[in-house]
Amino acid sequence: MYDSIGNRKTYGGDFILSRIFSPELTASMSGRVEDFNNGTYHVYFPLSWEGAVTFSAILYHSSEAVSALWRSRHSSSGLIGFQGKFVNPKEEAVTSCGFILQTKEQVSKIAVEIPSNFEFVNVIRCNEQTPVQPKCEVGMSSPLPSGFFYKGIWNPTYCNMDVYKTDEDFTKCLKGKKLFLIGDSTLRQFIMYFTEGIQIVKYFGFYGKGFEDWEKTLLALNDEKEIYVSYKRHGFPLEDWMFYYFKDDQYSSNQIDQQPGGNNTILVITMGQHFRQFPLQLYIRRAINIRRAIERLYLRSPDTKVIIKTENTREYNTPVERSGNFHGYTQYLVLREVFQGINVGFVDAWDMTVSSDAATVHPPGYTFESIMSMTFTFAC
Repeated sequence: MYDSIGNRKTYGGDFILSRIFSPELTASMSGRVEDFNNGTYHVYFPLSWEGAVTFSAILYHSSEAVSALWRSRHSSSGLIGFQGKFVNPKEEAVTSCGFILQTKEQVSKIAVEIPSNFEFVNVIRCNEQTPVQPKCEVGMSSPLPSGFFYKGIWNPTYCNMDVYKTDEDFTKCLKGKKLFLIGDSTLRQFIMYFTEGIQIVKYFGFYGKGFEDWEKTLLALNDEKEIYVSYKRHGFPLEDWMFYYFKDDQYSSNQIDQQPGGNNTILVITMGQHFRQFPLQLYIRRAINIRRAIERLYLRSPDTKVIIKTENTREYNTPVERSGNFHGYTQYLVLREVFQGINVGFVDAWDMTVSSDAATVHPPGYTFESIMSMTFTFAC
């Protein structure tokens, strides 16, 4: 790696995203980057399919930009601008609840492809028989990389995922169950898929569609199949450009503490996108509180199914100081660490979206389908 004036760097810390892919097979996999802290890196890729494989290594942020982003996130308490509106029948008051950090740092270019002098590697068939993997179960440890896409389907490297595609697949899984989605809009995407996509449940008391009224708690039901699906936000911080009603919001740990649990109860939990502009300590503390709440839930009802979904990567043009993928990556590492050794299903949506190069906070198509399949393989 070289600096801006062409000198070879003698230190590491660059943020690199790497993947291999074969577009004609809809196959892809993320790579593991090893930093030697001297300007050199090794990238490791398991070769999981045969054929022409193209390599991609993107210098997302140089180490200098990473330092600027880290300072931006953690200086001045890392607060963005919030306003609170307090209303009673006779008057209202609006007050500032935080400060936005205005950085004047000149950062480097973002997401620059690292030049290479090879087009592809031709992978030949391996004659060794691949061992049969057990079904994905809660409590399994997720390696990194955790899997790869092949023909548009996610293949975990450590277990066997069931493919959920049709309304019958999801109905069979959720019949007689209560599903609680706790998090952000990447989980609201789940209930939208159930109501507006495969239509196995209908909204109760909500007549919008898509991401309309994003702040609302949602409930969807199927009386005949006894399916109950709810979506509720994870509580503050929640970023928006307009006022929203927060009276019904609760932290994820409090929502978990209110759950009786049981073998007919599934909890899917995520957090990340709305935390990216705040100091990492806040995210660590919130993740630890969620883990402790899950441990208390298991004492009450050990047969409850709990699935942790990591955050997705975002668009390349997102404001990097506030919501860039470097901040998401640090939170992803925290989540992997905090939820080790606990009996939860771990859906590595970060690895999936890096592998498929989804580059959108709400991934469409086969990426989203595989996130759903992995989630409900753990659940059912």
